[in-house]
Amino acid sequence: MTKRVVEWKHVPIGVFSWENNGLVIHNEKCTSCGKCEKVCMVSAIRVAKNEEEYQKIQKEIEEDPRNINDLLVDRYGAKPIDIAMIGREEEIEKKLEAKRPMLVELYNEDSLMCLLSSIPMKEIADAFDQETRYRKVEVKKQETLEKYQIEELPAMLLFKSGKLVGKIEGYYTNEQKDIFLEKIKKILN
Repeated sequence: MTKRVVEWKHVPIGVFSWENNGLVIHNEKCTSCGKCEKVCMVSAIRVAKNEEEYQKIQKEIEEDPRNINDLLVDRYGAKPIDIAMIGREEEIEKKLEAKRPMLVELYNEDSLMCLLSSIPMKEIADAFDQETRYRKVEVKKQETLEKYQIEELPAMLLFKSGKLVGKIEGYYTNEQKDIFLEKIKKILN
């Protein structure tokens, strides 16, 4: 969180505000300095310096085949949209009482890189049989990281028959999905 605050403090004050759960850009306060484009961790901001650049960016937006629903997808490492998928740190051990294989994803809400280009959670869950359960847990306590010896978030804890059998740490893009899924399958088998 501190890192994000430090980076954004260089953007002119008042250009951005958070209203009705969305980012609002106040163009009248924009100086076209481009600092917001440089600090945006998900490359969602583009600044045009002239009409030609604006037309190029506008064309890219118009040709982008995605729609808003493509972006509203639960992704590995990001806060889930579906609140039914959220578990609490205290519940991890309780969930393991079931003998089914369990994938427990640990994330931190500040993981902005995961919002746009990480693996859609559904594609991870669909790669396994219906017996395998999947939960997301936001890590708020240092003790949780220490307990499972996690050095990098997001992380996937893999449990089988109530026992931790492995973990995968770090961010994976959608292009790395096959590598990520192969690691999970290797640990669970």
